[in-house]
Amino acid sequence: MTYLSSRLDLVQEGIQNCQSATAKVSGLRSHGDPAIKELADAIHFLSFGVQQIGLALSDKGRDDNLPIQRVE
Repeated sequence: MTYLSSRLDLVQEGIQNCQSATAKVSGLRSHGDPAIKELADAIHFLSFGVQQIGLALSDKGRDDNLPIQRVE
């Protein structure tokens, strides 16, 4: 039988991956090449935004006002 990760496990793994991406790109946000700097800024905000979405879905104790059904 194959083990499938839970939804929470996948969200938490995704958050960790985005944290890694944010950390890797942080040094490039001050790069001398404007194109690299702009791309690094975009990657930073994308990764940070995905982390926020993951936390909104996985953290307990937050106001649950999303119109999605959760299994507890």
